[in-house]
Amino acid sequence: MTDINVTCIGGGHGLGHLLKTINDFDFVNLTGIVTTTDNGGSTGRLRESCETISWGDIRYCLSKLTDTASTKSLLFEYRFERLGELSGHSLGNLMFCAVDSLCLRPTEAVQVMREYLGIRAKILPMSDAVTHLVSQAQGQIYFGEVEVDEHVNQGISELNLLPQVTPSAEVIASLKDADVLFLGPGSFYTSTLPSLLMDEVVDTINQNGKLRIYFIANVENEFNNHCDQAHYQIDFIKNLGITKTIHAVIPEHRAAYTDNLSAPFTIANLPADTHGRHQDNHYRERLLELINCP
Repeated sequence: MTDINVTCIGGGHGLGHLLKTINDFDFVNLTGIVTTTDNGGSTGRLRESCETISWGDIRYCLSKLTDTASTKSLLFEYRFERLGELSGHSLGNLMFCAVDSLCLRPTEAVQVMREYLGIRAKILPMSDAVTHLVSQAQGQIYFGEVEVDEHVNQGISELNLLPQVTPSAEVIASLKDADVLFLGPGSFYTSTLPSLLMDEVVDTINQNGKLRIYFIANVENEFNNHCDQAHYQIDFIKNLGITKTIHAVIPEHRAAYTDNLSAPFTIANLPADTHGRHQDNHYRERLLELINCP
């Protein structure tokens, strides 16, 4: 079977679960482009003190791709407690800051950690530059991913990066070579969208004539309002400048969310697991079908 280049855009738990599932397909060349706008928790504290990108979502994705029983993985995810200023920090985040301080680009720092953990899939920060997520909702401006999340149910009318940054050459190369692009699942505004706020990313997606794009809807409602509607989310993505067809993949228990959806879509048997994510066996089957679709 000819290898297929699959790129996934997102952040946090949704992207980590998606990458772990696809990583088992030995005919796939897999790349994850990870959102780096988080400013909460350990990641936020390190951003303030080290002036670095957000490492938390990258760390999580790498952990999902690692043998969870290995000593390296356990060390990578170890979180300090009752140790003064170290309390709350994960060792993985601190390791990233240490490698980053060697004057490597963040993309190169991630490569070092990939090699340390023995991971085959490529993991790329969405940009090597530090930026923040900014939203506008009901006439108010919210700065930083934490504030954006806190007010997300107000209905976001505009989403931006401040400052505006550019993707790395590696991100652009991945999108140029991709046969399949997965957007989501995960937090719509703060995981799926940030990478698409860079014009170069959108332009490269539009210029890739062979690319098939799939938007994977969350297995559960995120907002409990119109923002959960598939047509609303795809329209929001298209308003960022994507002109190519986006195929929605929607769990069958959320079939009502296809109302008013003019884009192509698939209603899939994708039940939730006990963590509110797509159940592994069903997820694997659906993803395999989508990747192999002519």
